[in-house]
Amino acid sequence: MSRIAIIGDAVSVAGFRPLGIAVFPVGTPEDARAVWPGVLTDGYEAIFVTEPVYAVLAAAIAEVADRPLPAVTVIPGAGSAGGIGGAKLERAIERALGTKMPVRDEE
Repeated sequence: MSRIAIIGDAVSVAGFRPLGIAVFPVGTPEDARAVWPGVLTDGYEAIFVTEPVYAVLAAAIAEVADRPLPAVTVIPGAGSAGGIGGAKLERAIERALGTKMPVRDEE
């Protein structure tokens, strides 16, 4: 079974524990700086971080971005608009395809 972790505010990460995901709630996004090294070295294959945590850990996450593991994914936190995660996904698709995906408006 894959080892998965999530770092974020308590409200955003609470629902992941019953799914078997290791939950690392932080009081403030800045508190994630103290949690990150332990999560990174504990053998997790996938690490989810909320957008506010990503904003604080962006440089540290960039250091592991080219490694096959852990895969780090940004998810919206409670009350966040989802802009960072969506933008990162859009850039990943563009890199993979070599072009931007056309956006179709739903009618």
